[in-house]
Amino acid sequence: MNRRADYDQIAPTFNRRYERREYAGAERALREFVGDLSVLRVLEVGCGTGHWLNVLSADKENVMGLDFSFGMLARARTTLPTMALIRGTAQHLPLPSSSVDRVFCINAIHHFPDKPAFLREARRILRPGGRMLTVGLDPHAGRDRWHVYDYFEESLEIDKQRYPSSEQLHKWMVEAGFKDYATREVEHWVNHLPAHEALKQGRLDQAVTSQLSVLTDNEYRRGMERIRRDIERAEQEGKTLFLTTDLRLYGTTASV
Repeated sequence: MNRRADYDQIAPTFNRRYERREYAGAERALREFVGDLSVLRVLEVGCGTGHWLNVLSADKENVMGLDFSFGMLARARTTLPTMALIRGTAQHLPLPSSSVDRVFCINAIHHFPDKPAFLREARRILRPGGRMLTVGLDPHAGRDRWHVYDYFEESLEIDKQRYPSSEQLHKWMVEAGFKDYATREVEHWVNHLPAHEALKQGRLDQAVTSQLSVLTDNEYRRGMERIRRDIERAEQEGKTLFLTTDLRLYGTTASV
C-alpha cells in the first residue's frame, strides 16, 4: 500500500501545526547550522509552505526552496513572492553540482521515496566544505509516547517504515560520501491535553499530521472510535481522558 500523504490536499491547513506547537529547538538548530546567510547559498528540500524559509529570511536571493507539491508551493509563494521556489523531487535535485553551501530538510525526509538517492544528490550539489541537516522523528529509538501511536495502532509501524533510524541515516551518509556525521536531540515536546478539547480544536482531524493522513479510512475510523469510547468510559467514572504527547525531534548533520 502507498503510504504517502497528499500534500496538495493538506496544504490549506498545514501551517496550523506551527500555531499549535512551538519549534524553538528546531529553529535554534537550523540557525546554528546555516550560520552566516550573507555568504552562503542555502537550499531547503521539502520546503512545504515555506515556514522554515521564512524563519531564515524572506528576502535573501541566496536562499531557495524545493518541493514536489503544487499546493504547498502555491502557499509558499504567497509569503515568499521573490524567493526561488522550485518544483522537483528530492532524488533528482535540479541544481548543478557543487552549487550550494547548505542543504536542509525539516520533518520531510520520511516523505522521500528514495532517501539514499536524496543524500547522494545533496552530496553532489554541495560545495567543498558544505554541510547538510535533516530534522525528524526517530520512532526506532523507542523513547516516545504519543496518543496517535496509542490509538491508531497501525501508525507506529508505518512510521518505522517511513522514518530512518539515526544509525541508518549515518550509514547512508557515509555511503553518499559525507563525513563528520552526528545526531542530537533538538526538540522535546511534552503535553497532556483533554481528549474532548483535542476533538473540539480539530487536533485529531485526518489532515492535521501525516501519521493520520496516510491511514486508510477504516484505520482512521477505528482509532477515532477507540478515543470516543475511552472518553465516554472516563466520563462515566467522573474522570477526564487526557491525550499524551511526549515526542522528540533529532537533528542529524554531516559535512562534505
